[in-house]
Amino acid sequence: MGKLKRFFTFALFISTIAIYSCSNENSSISEYLIKDITAASIYAPLEEKGFNIDKQFGGDDFFVDCSNQRPYFTEHVRIYGTSPDKISEIRASYTKYSKGNINELAIPFLGFIATLPYENSNPQKAQKWLVDNISKKTKIEINGVKFELIGNSKNIRTLLITSAK
Repeated sequence: MGKLKRFFTFALFISTIAIYSCSNENSSISEYLIKDITAASIYAPLEEKGFNIDKQFGGDDFFVDCSNQRPYFTEHVRIYGTSPDKISEIRASYTKYSKGNINELAIPFLGFIATLPYENSNPQKAQKWLVDNISKKTKIEINGVKFELIGNSKNIRTLLITSAK
């Protein structure tokens, strides 16, 4: 009887930990969201500009790929979240396939993405930071959102936008 009691006590303990972990995991998901931004607020203006939009739902994940491929460049945005109104990451890339200054070519597109509205956004500050740093690997936090220029190579500029938490 003692072994059975210890087994059930242990099982109860493990169940309690699992329930606590799951409830904490669910509450922390919202901490990693970019507040007051939706997938549609990102892809709708891009769709109007002629981008191809591909929405993908998979379990607890939601992706939208927005792509504008031309002979001399590609503009691509991937929106990631848990639903269309719970966005945790925006990744935008500009790739050139021809001559020309990559920084000058990428600024209009990545600058537009950097100015997307979210809770307490500061589009002017985001735009200025991007223009001043387009050729660097760097990051900045603007009112709870992290902007990071990454993956810079000779022909590619990438902007990653995530919650600062």
